[in-house]
Amino acid sequence: MANEKFEPQGQITDVEIKLECLRLATEFGPEFDRQDPIDKAQTYFDWVKKVSSDNPKRTARKKV
Repeated sequence: MANEKFEPQGQITDVEIKLECLRLATEFGPEFDRQDPIDKAQTYFDWVKKVSSDNPKRTARKKV
């Protein structure tokens, strides 16, 4: 499953984004933040929404 490419089926909802942010906060966050990951996940979510609202048509900032 980890090798599968993510292909969204239509619009991605805010709930799906929040769940992914929570997964990232618990999986990759520092030990201190893993005890209560909701705040870190909210920070990630706010950043994603800000970046996506700044560039609604753009999906990547830089291609390597």
